[in-house]
Amino acid sequence: MTRPGDHPSAAWAGLAPGTVLNAVLETFEPPALSRRELPRVAAAYQRQGAHLDAMQARVIAELAGRVDPPGGPATAVTIAEALHLELDAATDLVSLAVDLVSGLPATLAALDDGRITLAKARLIAQRTRRLGPATRAAVEAVALARAPQLTEAQLRRWLDDAMAPGNGEGRATS
Repeated sequence: MTRPGDHPSAAWAGLAPGTVLNAVLETFEPPALSRRELPRVAAAYQRQGAHLDAMQARVIAELAGRVDPPGGPATAVTIAEALHLELDAATDLVSLAVDLVSGLPATLAALDDGRITLAKARLIAQRTRRLGPATRAAVEAVALARAPQLTEAQLRRWLDDAMAPGNGEGRATS
């Protein structure tokens, strides 16, 4: 089996999410990894998971666009059955997927690249949903610049502060 330290310059840690990173991750045996290597491997798995979440969002949004009416309750029912989710959870997942694909392409790209988690993408979508397209894009851009370094709670607070009425409704603060 391969260990992270076996790769020249630990280049595996910089691999973009996708097939190659997945193949490398499949070779690791956690008991064989050092304490220093384990968090790096965990972070790589998180990036890979975010990538898969983005791919799933694209598939769900495509499904939502194909039913009659588009995005209607039939999509949520279908997703609930396929993923063994409660209907409310499936409805939220469909809504998020459609929102990411149609209204937050930069957030979807950040998720796909593994720069943010699905939970952070959800926060950005929920907190910016009521904004107009131009304002939403501006808040999204600043949020995405900050999100990778913030916890979910910190991102939530930043988004809430950035869009507080006294802060210029929807004005992204730096």
